[in-house]
Amino acid sequence: MRIQEKKTHSRWYRANLWIHRWISLFVALPFAILCVTGVVLIFHEEIEHLAGSAPQAVQSGGQAPRPLMESIAVAERAHPGERVQSATLDAEHFPGLVLLGLLKDGDSFQQARWVYADIAQAKLVEQPAFDETLMGFLLELHAQWFLGTIGELIGALIALLVLLSLVSGVVVYAPYIKKFLFGIIRTSKGKRLFQLDLHNLIGSVVLGWAFIVTLTGVLLGFGTVAIGVWQLTELDALRQQYPQESPAPLLAAPDLDRVYAAAAEAAEGWNPTTVLFPGSEYSTPRHYLVLLQGGHGFDEKMLQLALVDAHSFDVARLMQLPVYLKAILLSQPLHFGDYGGLPLKILWALCTLLTLFITLNGAWLWWAKRRKIN
Repeated sequence: MRIQEKKTHSRWYRANLWIHRWISLFVALPFAILCVTGVVLIFHEEIEHLAGSAPQAVQSGGQAPRPLMESIAVAERAHPGERVQSATLDAEHFPGLVLLGLLKDGDSFQQARWVYADIAQAKLVEQPAFDETLMGFLLELHAQWFLGTIGELIGALIALLVLLSLVSGVVVYAPYIKKFLFGIIRTSKGKRLFQLDLHNLIGSVVLGWAFIVTLTGVLLGFGTVAIGVWQLTELDALRQQYPQESPAPLLAAPDLDRVYAAAAEAAEGWNPTTVLFPGSEYSTPRHYLVLLQGGHGFDEKMLQLALVDAHSFDVARLMQLPVYLKAILLSQPLHFGDYGGLPLKILWALCTLLTLFITLNGAWLWWAKRRKIN
């Protein structure tokens, strides 16, 4: 009975050793790229401000902001043939500015032009397109591998394989704890054993962090797909409840300030951030869809939705996001460590560098063993 149990455990151990070795080697290069780009992206706000590439509003000595529709009119005059379909206010990161998304007829938000406007001046802020900046390049590489939605799914697959590597690594390392003191570093047994002990020790230290970051990476990789599911289910149901009763030209004259005010009044304690215009791919033909961010605690990382009637500017309903979208929203701050200020970002960067070390160190261990055998 014991012999049979020992053989079963041996097969289980060997299977996990095989998974840990070959999956880790398979994802070593792309995961190393994710680590390097991730370290830089953790500090993207600080880097953009130091480089002077972050858009800023002109200090106007307390001048009252002008109506948001003036900024929209300026943007549409600057880009004939395009119409503003979304507006975003972010007082924490971009005070005094509104981010506008302009689309040509028939285009989706993936083809949108994004411009910042100074609200008080009703002027566009000169800046390079985000995808032309270093941070834009690194983010597209990190999140999409320059392949759009397919690249996001590839990133999710890489993260899933890394999760398998982590779990199998725990199984492989567990028997050693019975033989040696946990965290022991054998410096006198040769370079390879020294590197192996470092691999096991550092892997144990960052295991919990790595598990969270890779799990959130899997969820974020399915972000675009999840939004598509929401469009096909809940948004489509909304559109059926509110069919286009009148063509877009007969809607009331747009007034974005009234839309923001109505949403803020309907959802006390929540701050309206993004407004998606009627007829866009994320709204109904006769409603503005407003994204509201919580103001305190856990709600700061959550969103809820408000449907604002484009005729009366009344809030037709408040809606919660489905659980799967809430999970993806919560994944972003956990993935990048941007919810606890600079100290947490530094901790996230150190853990990323340690993870990069054990990734490269693991590949070296395989190569050194293979060279010794040969």
